[in-house]
Amino acid sequence: MIPQISQAPGLVQLVLDFLQSLKNNGFTGDMDTSYAARLTMATDNSIYQLLPDAVLFPRSTPDVALIARVADEERYRSLVFTPRGGGTGTNGQSLNRGIVVDMSRHMNRILEVNPEEGWVRVEAGVIKDQLNQYLKPFGYFFAPELSTSNRATLGGMINTDASGQGSLVYGKTSDHVLGLRTVLLGGELLDTAPVPVELAEKLAQSGSLGGKIYRAVVDSCRDNRALIIDKFPALNRFLTGYDLRHVFSDD
Repeated sequence: MIPQISQAPGLVQLVLDFLQSLKNNGFTGDMDTSYAARLTMATDNSIYQLLPDAVLFPRSTPDVALIARVADEERYRSLVFTPRGGGTGTNGQSLNRGIVVDMSRHMNRILEVNPEEGWVRVEAGVIKDQLNQYLKPFGYFFAPELSTSNRATLGGMINTDASGQGSLVYGKTSDHVLGLRTVLLGGELLDTAPVPVELAEKLAQSGSLGGKIYRAVVDSCRDNRALIIDKFPALNRFLTGYDLRHVFSDD
């Protein structure tokens, strides 16, 4: 889709140049700068309102990686990006005056299910009720139960560590995440899952951005382990911060 040029407030030439760069590099998703499309992304389930400059709708992980790769170019370093799922957050997490990357329009596929081992692999834009409807014939469901479960996406639930009715019995979202594939600035893919400390230390030796992240996390959380255990609040859910306490298990 060719960007729709709008005279609405906030549209800047740098954003249009970025969208054109995406198009020239093979972006397969949709992009929109029309006032109507931007206005629909200006609000969420919070009291806040921010009108973005543009909205991107990637179709695949390579599209997301392309966004991150082009965004890392020097001329676009001043642009800001925010991923968006169902917009059910109550703290304005999906709002941004820059570019909103909507993961729910196209990246809502259930990729693989393994009933024998009890896991499913999904894209970030899969809605919780959609997933549970798919899993029901297998005798499974994804906990916890949310009041917004007919529009909350898995990506958003992971981002906020969503809990809700039944979470005391079945656990919150982070209790059910086996692994994640993350797109870093520059387009690098980072696959994460529970690993032995020795492997984490080996990964930290890599010169990639992912390696630098591993090194920062391992060094900071290992060197400050006693302080984290002693001083970090005993929270049940990590909505607004990093779960430093559980970066390492007790053994």
